[in-house]
Amino acid sequence: MIGIRRRCFAWAAFAALGAIGMGCGGSNTGGGGVGDTQPPGPGGPKLVFVSNSNSDWWSAVEKGMQDGGEEFGAEVTLRRNDEQAQGQINILREILSMPDVQGVAISVIEADSPGVIDAMKELQQAGKVVITIDSDVSPDSADARRAYIGTNNFDAGRVAGKAIALLRPEGGKTALFVGTASAANARAREEGFFLGAGDAFQKTQTWEDGTDHAKARQNVQAALSKTPDLDALVGLWSYNATAIAEEVANSPQVRDRVTVVTFDLDEAARPHLAEGNIDASVCQNPYEMGRLGVQLLTALIAGDEQTVAEILPDGEIRETGVRVIIPSADSPAAALRESGQEVLTIDEMNSWLESKGLQSS
Repeated sequence: MIGIRRRCFAWAAFAALGAIGMGCGGSNTGGGGVGDTQPPGPGGPKLVFVSNSNSDWWSAVEKGMQDGGEEFGAEVTLRRNDEQAQGQINILREILSMPDVQGVAISVIEADSPGVIDAMKELQQAGKVVITIDSDVSPDSADARRAYIGTNNFDAGRVAGKAIALLRPEGGKTALFVGTASAANARAREEGFFLGAGDAFQKTQTWEDGTDHAKARQNVQAALSKTPDLDALVGLWSYNATAIAEEVANSPQVRDRVTVVTFDLDEAARPHLAEGNIDASVCQNPYEMGRLGVQLLTALIAGDEQTVAEILPDGEIRETGVRVIIPSADSPAAALRESGQEVLTIDEMNSWLESKGLQSS
């Protein structure tokens, strides 16, 4: 959920995705983390991936990591953070004390967090290879990592904006929902969204939930109450899709009035999209982020410059692209195909997920 290029916008170049951490099994051995998953590895370099919070979206990253570990000969571990910058700092400090860990990939929860940036630099100074996936550092801190693999979130936001403009040409009052508004991917998606949607859409408020899923749904209720004539609901992080869909599904009157566009496709959101409670979802490729992350770290550790150049022809950014998922082929958003954008129906997306052994994307 692959092109390569850098784009500058108001405060950052490639800000990255929304993110959210998940895995199965393992135990929490690091302060601030909420567990880890370490499948049996083939005995190659040891790599640790650090999420920025915990949601179903990360199961697809984990599957890509595991497949990449088998394909490229690496031992991989997913460490799941507790949705706080301090949690990531604690995990990174723990990794610093592990001499057998050679590579680290992190989805940065706050692009400008001094503590996280400093911890990443300490890992580099200790000889470990550090990259970011899904959500990047700010451009001023780019020296804290070797590369970024993930979505161009500004472009992803613009795609979402173009989708809603097709779905609701008349525009209207728009509320956005996200875990952390200061996250790089959140900033980029919001800015790109309004550029793509155009002046007909007016922002009422961006509602933050701190990755608290109960609060995420409460925020939807509050937004609809605060602005009774709200026209559009936009979920910037994966779990926001389910929070919005569950709320609008409870009120046919609201569902008929508002347009819902979200990002990513958690397992719980899939039936809502099929039932029409979500009008379109812009999906990343978390599986490929995990797989490519393993390939890149393994190549960097081995000094395989040819493979590194193939993954990073521009030097430090690898974009993994997005797909737009719609309830059915007759959706107005299907017209995005005319501009070359990949668009799938939910049935087509479900078939793809099944082929990869995934439940979410």
